[in-house]
Amino acid sequence: MWLITFADIRHRLLRFIVTIVLTAVVFVLLFLMTGLIEQFNQEPFLTIEAIGAEEWVIPEGVSGPFTSGTTLAATVAGEVDAPESDPAVVARGTLNLPDESTELVILGHVIAGVGAPEPIEGRSAAASGEAVLDASTGVEIGARVEIGDAPFVVVGLTKDTTVLAGLPLAFIPLADAQDLVFGTDQVISAVLANGGATAPGGTSVITADAAAEDALGPLESAVTSVDLIRGLLWLVAAIIIGAVVYLSALERNRDFAVLKAVGARNRGLAGSLAIQAVLVALLGTALASGLQTLIQPVFPLTVRVPVSAFWTIPVAAVVVALVAAVAGMRKVAGADPATAFAGPGA
Repeated sequence: MWLITFADIRHRLLRFIVTIVLTAVVFVLLFLMTGLIEQFNQEPFLTIEAIGAEEWVIPEGVSGPFTSGTTLAATVAGEVDAPESDPAVVARGTLNLPDESTELVILGHVIAGVGAPEPIEGRSAAASGEAVLDASTGVEIGARVEIGDAPFVVVGLTKDTTVLAGLPLAFIPLADAQDLVFGTDQVISAVLANGGATAPGGTSVITADAAAEDALGPLESAVTSVDLIRGLLWLVAAIIIGAVVYLSALERNRDFAVLKAVGARNRGLAGSLAIQAVLVALLGTALASGLQTLIQPVFPLTVRVPVSAFWTIPVAAVVVALVAAVAGMRKVAGADPATAFAGPGA
């Protein structure tokens, strides 16, 4: 069976290679789509973890800090009963660079308080006019930028602090955020707390996980759409592999008849086609796993391919390949040994 398989591959090597490449292109997209879904699902949780608050005190009736414009009187911060708590400002803003502007989310925090990030480079903001940006902005430490119409010096960079499909966070001192967003120090967006907070009247306490899950809400349609595209890509992969295997079965019909005439069984011949299909699937996924690492850095959104994808996609690809090869296997079963002795025109 193996000898028959490799002899046919050698005879039709160009077709075999082209099929692998086409299949790999489809599987590259599958890897990227899987990575996008993983990023969408992990993004808010990584950001909330970086902020470091276990609870968020927000206005009653508001679902979360990132999906609603929340406002509280600054005096509420003193009414929160918690071992550790600090006021914060959360708002959408614009990062103005010399050559472009980009949307971001402002997180105003008490200097060295709850909500101050731990940068991967540099340090946290320690004075008015200093900012820590997510590394995805491409801004370097020491750069002078404008957030809204206020000038800031970038003193640190964080990683994986984005929300809502890639909007980077800018961590700035609370007073700067209040002046920039509200124009007064009498208003805040939320209170960040650790150790178990009791909410004063008119407010509610949500956990960090609840805040992250709320930030996933606006992305539900996007995740569903990407999942649909993944399903279509599996269908395309099945069509490619199935079509090639079936064409191979058609071209080898007389070969199958000869082999059956000398005693070969349907199981062995069908197995030869199945091996071809599995080889296409496995070699295609192997090529795709390498290609997707080259594409990730230039992809417009962060792609976080989970480790599990490197075994689930090949396994699924083998299953799809075997299902796609069924038509070719049925062609093998229908091959008539008598045609082995018929004339060339038979």
